[in-house]
Amino acid sequence: MIYQLNTDIDRTAVRDTLLQQGRVQIHNILRPDDAAALLHCLQHDTPWSLTYYDDKGPGIIEAHNLPKVPTAHMQNLHDQVYHHAQQGFGYLYSLFHHDPTTHSDGHYPAQLKQFFDFLAGDDMLGLIRGLLDEQDVYEVDAQATRFSPGHFLGYHNDLMPGANRRCAYVFNFTPQWRPEWNGYLQFYDQSGNSPAAFKPSFNTLNLFTVPQPHVVTCIPPFATEQRYAVSGWYRGMSAPV
Repeated sequence: MIYQLNTDIDRTAVRDTLLQQGRVQIHNILRPDDAAALLHCLQHDTPWSLTYYDDKGPGIIEAHNLPKVPTAHMQNLHDQVYHHAQQGFGYLYSLFHHDPTTHSDGHYPAQLKQFFDFLAGDDMLGLIRGLLDEQDVYEVDAQATRFSPGHFLGYHNDLMPGANRRCAYVFNFTPQWRPEWNGYLQFYDQSGNSPAAFKPSFNTLNLFTVPQPHVVTCIPPFATEQRYAVSGWYRGMSAPV
């Protein structure tokens, strides 16, 4: 399958918003059939691992090991993650990383592989270079994510010394989402107020420059859907001046 961008995107308007505000949402980013095909893969053919951050730092339970984890142990892990998040940075969500070396069971869905290749291809690199007005953007990191009730991504700004991250991106693939289910990409200013929060709308791309403080708000236990996305960063050859 060959993924393609929607040719009706008003790139000038998107670029102006991104450069003025540092963030933008692009609706109907892909052809409808492409977005639907990837959603089907995320729902039915993706071996999800669980990634988390607790007192010991980042951790992951690979997909093939998750069924072996006792219920009591999993509940204790959740409690540890939530307790650590009371005091500092934390996260908890399902993950499939683009790097094949991170999947010991060897299962790599073809649809995801093709989409990750699309993210690193000329169409997307050209879009990002044009929107940022930075021609040395050359590399992308990618991961598929699934946020279920209780999952969250804590307050951070994506800044990593030496990583040369120019912008972060989130392709959203959740067909129906209610505001009270949270799961929003929420930004913060220096006063702790939120100037913007992006709903995880289907076939919508969120772009924002790095660094910017933000979170993915915690999904409550009464949410009946899961938040599907593919996200990561586009990197430059060197740190921006």
